Amino acid sequence: MFVILPNAFGDAPTNMAIDAALLETIPERQVIFRHYGWTEPAMTFGYSQHHREVATLCPDGVALCRRMSGGGIVDHRNDWTYALVIQKDSPTADISSTDLYSTVHAALANALAEQKIATQLAPCPRKCEETVAKPDGPDQCFIQPVMNDVLTPDGRKIAGAAMKRTKKGLLIQGSIDRAALLDALNYTLFQEKFIKSLTSSLALTPHQPDDLRPYFKSDTIEVEKEKFRSIEWTNRR
Repeated sequence: MFVILPNAFGDAPTNMAIDAALLETIPERQVIFRHYGWTEPAMTFGYSQHHREVATLCPDGVALCRRMSGGGIVDHRNDWTYALVIQKDSPTADISSTDLYSTVHAALANALAEQKIATQLAPCPRKCEETVAKPDGPDQCFIQPVMNDVLTPDGRKIAGAAMKRTKKGLLIQGSIDRAALLDALNYTLFQEKFIKSLTSSLALTPHQPDDLRPYFKSDTIEVEKEKFRSIEWTNRR
C-alpha cells in the first residue's frame, strides 16, 4: 500500500521529527509519501557531517538541523521537499538502495517532463566531477551531484536525496532546488504526476487515509522533536 499523506509545514526539528517518527511507527508493509514545507529559513545537514564545518556555511537567521539521513547540506529556503518512508516488510524495501535512488529520481524526472522540463540523470561520479568541480569544505547537496541525481541538460543539479536504513525500514528525504528550474513549474501538478509515476514504477497501490492517527503518533513525534532540537544531537560530530 502506498499511503499519500497531506502536505504539511513545520520548523526544521518538527519536519525531521515527523520523518523519524514515521520510520519508527510505520504500519506493516506500507510505503508512505509526504511533501512538506518550512515555516522558517532552514538548512539541514547529513548525519555524518561535522557541525563545526557546516555552521560556517549557514547564514545568520537560518535554522540549522542535523538529519538522521546521510548526504550533504541542503538549503531549504527555496526548495520543494518530500520524504518516502518504506516499511521493512514492504516489497519495495527489497530493492537495492542504488536502484531505488535511480527509480525515485527517474519518476521525478518523468513528472518534470510532463511540464516539458528537460532533465538528465547524472550517469556516474566521474561524469559529475567533469561537470561540476568539487569545492573545498563540507558537501553541499545542490552543488555536488552524485550518480542518478536529477540534472539540467547543462549539468546543474535540480534534485537529490539522502537515505537512512534502520531495522524498521528505509527513509528517503529528497529535495528539488526551485532556483535550478528556469521554467515555471506547477508544483501541484508536479506532485500529482510524481506520485503517479512512483506508484507505477514501484508497483504500488495508492491510498489516501481518512484517519491519520495511525501515522502521526504524537508521543513519538514529541520525543523525536526534542532530540532534533537538542544541542547534543546537533553537535554530536
